[in-house]
Amino acid sequence: MGPGQRRAALLLIAVISVNASYTVLIPFVPDLEDRVGASPAVIALMFALFAATKTLAQPVGGWWVDRWRANGVACASLLIATAGIVVTAYAGDSATLLAGRALWGVGEGLVSPALYAGMAALCKHYDISTSRMMGNFGSAAVAGFLLGPLIAGVATPLGLEALFLVGAVITAATAFGLLSAIPSKAVLPAEEDTSMSVPVSGTAPVTRWWIWVLVLGGLDMFTAFIYSALEPVLPLYLSSAQDSSARSAISVVFVAGLAASGLGMWLLGRFAERLRLVTMIQIGLGFMSVGLAGVAISASTVPVAAWFVVFMIGYAALFLSARRGIVELKSASANQGKAFGLFGFISDVGNIFGPIAGVVLYQLTGRFSFVVLGGLSGLLLAALFLAAGRTRALLPSGRTTTPAPEPVG
Repeated sequence: MGPGQRRAALLLIAVISVNASYTVLIPFVPDLEDRVGASPAVIALMFALFAATKTLAQPVGGWWVDRWRANGVACASLLIATAGIVVTAYAGDSATLLAGRALWGVGEGLVSPALYAGMAALCKHYDISTSRMMGNFGSAAVAGFLLGPLIAGVATPLGLEALFLVGAVITAATAFGLLSAIPSKAVLPAEEDTSMSVPVSGTAPVTRWWIWVLVLGGLDMFTAFIYSALEPVLPLYLSSAQDSSARSAISVVFVAGLAASGLGMWLLGRFAERLRLVTMIQIGLGFMSVGLAGVAISASTVPVAAWFVVFMIGYAALFLSARRGIVELKSASANQGKAFGLFGFISDVGNIFGPIAGVVLYQLTGRFSFVVLGGLSGLLLAALFLAAGRTRALLPSGRTTTPAPEPVG
């Protein structure tokens, strides 16, 4: 294993650790109710505060990355998250619990642009394929989400406090590991590479990188909005077809979908390198619209799981496309921290409003809500086809230019 591979592995371990430490809390929600007397409103606020502070901290983290260095920001951010985990573990009342979760969210928000900037620096420094690395990055993120509840289930006898303290130690160790994983000095772009790789309609190259960050961030916000709308709606839909508890059906559907997404990102990172970004986006929207429409056919576990897998393959394609677009946006090379901070801020807005919109839509229309969500994806796909020629000229090519990329993972 070469130095680039070792550093990339440490970065991916950090991604798994961050996401696992978040989802490990979910099975312990009943324990928090007993431990601090948290009402349902406090539990809801606990998750909302985490999402809000994480969202607001991302632009700050991006600015910090550009002012300092990605490895230092990543280390400091994870130490802030570690402090939040410890406060959450020892919380004896609702106010302390909320403060711990808010601090935890700040740490995870600050570290997000540092991880993405670190990934981009590794790709440039070691000539690693951007597409391959992004596929690994996405798979690691999904693996972390799946690993958290599994760890919580196995380690339940330890109790919340002991498990969270172990998580805090692992997070702190990961923080210091990132100091050596991410190159300490950014790879500066060549003078002629500070603009978009493709001129627009024969004019001068575009230098306003933030416009493309807004476009790609909007795409990711749409993707997050649709997925987060399904998180509360699919359990309600599956429950309508069950005579008893739908817990097993819900678990099967989400595990199948997340596993398909992780595998899809890994495969797309390796075999879709030559596809243009606009083509990847069209493929993703197509799979999402078909999968969502299919879910409405039947509320039984097997067909819902099958159609949800189709949807999650489209989700994987869009997840990769948006982030590849940011990494390969040459005009943002000198502002990559700010680019990823702004991108993450825009993207997380979808996670905030998606569940609310999904539940309201389901209450109003029932299973037709899946058709409506699929129709939104189809409308965006149709718009892309109508503007296909111009879009191909505007978006980065999505092709890696390195002649011999070093394989990772």
